[in-house]
Amino acid sequence: MTATTALIVFVIAIVLAVFLGQKLKCNIGVIGIVFAFLIGTIVMKKSIAQVVNYFPTSLLFTMMIVTFFYGFAAQNGAVKAISQRLIYAFRNHVNALPLVLYFSVFIVATLGAGAGAAPVIMSPIAFQLAAEIGFSPVLAVLAISLGSLAGGIQPWTSSGVLFVGIAENTFEPAVASAISWAYGFTLMIIPTVFFIVIWLMYSRRNKIVVKEAIQKPEPLSDVQRKTMLLIGAIMVLVIIPVFANMFLPNAATKWFASKFDIKVLCAIGIVLCCAFKLGNANEVIKHNIPWGTIIMVCGMSTMINLAVETGIADLMGGWLGSSIPTVMIIPIIILLAGLLSFITTGPAVIFPLFIPMFPALSSATGLSVIALTAALFAGTGATGMSPFSQGGAMAITGCKDEKVRESLWTKQLLFAGIFLLCYIVFGFLGFFNLAAGLFG
Repeated sequence: MTATTALIVFVIAIVLAVFLGQKLKCNIGVIGIVFAFLIGTIVMKKSIAQVVNYFPTSLLFTMMIVTFFYGFAAQNGAVKAISQRLIYAFRNHVNALPLVLYFSVFIVATLGAGAGAAPVIMSPIAFQLAAEIGFSPVLAVLAISLGSLAGGIQPWTSSGVLFVGIAENTFEPAVASAISWAYGFTLMIIPTVFFIVIWLMYSRRNKIVVKEAIQKPEPLSDVQRKTMLLIGAIMVLVIIPVFANMFLPNAATKWFASKFDIKVLCAIGIVLCCAFKLGNANEVIKHNIPWGTIIMVCGMSTMINLAVETGIADLMGGWLGSSIPTVMIIPIIILLAGLLSFITTGPAVIFPLFIPMFPALSSATGLSVIALTAALFAGTGATGMSPFSQGGAMAITGCKDEKVRESLWTKQLLFAGIFLLCYIVFGFLGFFNLAAGLFG
């Protein structure tokens, strides 16, 4: 089977998997595995055992172990309690509360909830605050979407390590780590600037008048305090060695940066959570590990890993490198990722499909694979606030007013388009190349 034929076959399989998943209400990862077996055994003449070998075991382990650890904080309410206290601390500066809400979501996401869980935790708080204080629900939904994106994609969070795991399927661990810090940097700066601009625009239109007093939250329990200390310790052990090795490279910092891996630290953290009785491990496994997402991502990755062997990644990368001016490649990748993100998921389809082509594209154009991958992640995240995406849908779950919720759909689509355009402009100006230079 030629690379061109394989590209057609696998694109049809991806579209069918998404369609059947929606139609049958079935996890598309399972459908992806079925297609992997059909194409692998019938078309590519591989054995069943060979097809199974394309299943991304490392990615499965990464997603499972990190979400398992952070599940304790979600179960015992530690992360939610921290956000409530932060908002209460700024109760006398009501016009700044939308901005405080944004950074509260950001902190919740960076503390391990990630881009997936942070909207679930913060959406009820955000819309209740908007109703009580009187600021626009548009600011509430943007604070949730952008704050989750900016904080939840950092390399030590549950969402961040998912992206690292996907990158490690194509690149060496050191390159995947550099990519994670590059996209963490870009996805922290640009959403924050974007939200501040929108907040300032809304603030000039109307001043917020407090309707009801913000209630003082309950003190942190002993379990919650211990949980936050443990999360803080792990974040320090992940972050400090990386930056120390970046600015003061030597044998010691290199050793610590390589050994203090988030997967190892989270495994230790799980044992400590059990030892200090910070939650019920069995309940965390049942309710706080996103098994549906894990199956979806790993199942689709199995099919796409099989597709990569046919040479379609090199075909697509070579075509982009020879047909498009170099200065336009990153903006086009951002645009394509953003448009695809409206209708399909990044981790399950977009990332595994695009990332394998980047080595060939890098060789043809001289662009860094770090910049290309960071741009891909950014474009996908830009339209993640769409009400038709998982993140955008979760962001409005806390809105109890049906009319308000319906009115937010058009606003979410509008701001998703504007946000995508901002990323395209940043890509054209070389921001992703700058990030690649900092961490590469």
